[in-house]
Amino acid sequence: MPQDHPERFVVERFIPDTTEASARTAMRELRSASERLAATGVRVRYLGGTFVLGDEAMSCRFEGTAQAVRAVHDLAGLTLDRLLPATEVEAQ
Repeated sequence: MPQDHPERFVVERFIPDTTEASARTAMRELRSASERLAATGVRVRYLGGTFVLGDEAMSCRFEGTAQAVRAVHDLAGLTLDRLLPATEVEAQ
């Protein structure tokens, strides 16, 4: 993975009966797992997430490889429904 063009991914997960508080907890766990893996030399970074109120859906953004993003989820003990390559687009 070149340093100037790291891969970016969006992870989607649908969690029935979830709350904003539990979504925030999951995002903290993902950030922590990312930091722990990065400390071992794995190139991965948690970039943030969004909880969609009323839709029981959460999406999170990562930088790294698909394998590293899956490892973050394994370490955090969280499942993922979809792992998709993504590109950030700035508002013009």
